[in-house]
Amino acid sequence: MHQDIISNIFSKSIVIEKGLYIVATPIGNVNDITIRAIKILNSSDTIVCEDTRVSKNLFFHLGLQTKKKNWLIYNDHSSDKDIIKILNELDKDKVISFISDAGTPLISDPGYKLLKRIRQSGHNIFSLPGPCSAIASLIISGLKTDKFCFLGFLPKNKNDYIGTIRDYTKVNYSLIIYEKSKRLNFFLETIKDNFKSFKLAIVKELSKLHEDFFFITEENIDSFLKAPKKIRGELTIIAEFSISNEKIYSDQEIINELKKLKPSQVSAMLSKSSSQSRDILYKRCMDLLNEKFSKR
Repeated sequence: MHQDIISNIFSKSIVIEKGLYIVATPIGNVNDITIRAIKILNSSDTIVCEDTRVSKNLFFHLGLQTKKKNWLIYNDHSSDKDIIKILNELDKDKVISFISDAGTPLISDPGYKLLKRIRQSGHNIFSLPGPCSAIASLIISGLKTDKFCFLGFLPKNKNDYIGTIRDYTKVNYSLIIYEKSKRLNFFLETIKDNFKSFKLAIVKELSKLHEDFFFITEENIDSFLKAPKKIRGELTIIAEFSISNEKIYSDQEIINELKKLKPSQVSAMLSKSSSQSRDILYKRCMDLLNEKFSKR
């Protein structure tokens, strides 16, 4: 029975409609490619990808030909001219595959502007489901899967970084965050400084040879930060936070604490029970101290 299914999939009698195919590709293990994805990639006239070197390497491992295909680049640096090139290919009634370097296209990858233009042009768009690190990590995290929110990469600005996390903790869902391994300690220190209670499932190199998983809470975060470790690549983090108290400390409450502690200590302590971040509280501390000295 299964042999009939496979032979039918690769049969030349199967008609592939013209249009753009959004094709999910492996996030690490090449064996995770779907049979339908192989069929569409093999039959495509044009391949739209982020990096031709990465995509051609995938074709090599799958045993697919690359020479007779038209290769177009679409990534974060692409312009309107690149979108027009792809639209021109669709106008020629070609079969086009749109792939990212790994995983499901458009999930924390460029492409939505392109898809919007193609939709407006009236061309067919098809989605071929497959590997996605966000979903694959969520289901092995052991955290809530009935309600979750995908944040992807967080803002680079520190205030916006923690502000974004705080804003989304209010929905009480599991949060899916992408982070670079070199910024893992920064992420963990930020969480430690701003939340009393949390659960973090950190997934490294999912489906690859050196796949690993770390489960971190407020109880073991210090030992994890101190332990020597070599973590490379991009990480997927599934996070649950206790809902932050909506308390905003009054100036007088902050002044009372400043009589006993330094501004950095006060802001770190109060941020864990306040809806305001550590940075905002630190600024309030400094403003209050400056105001106090200016009145002398």
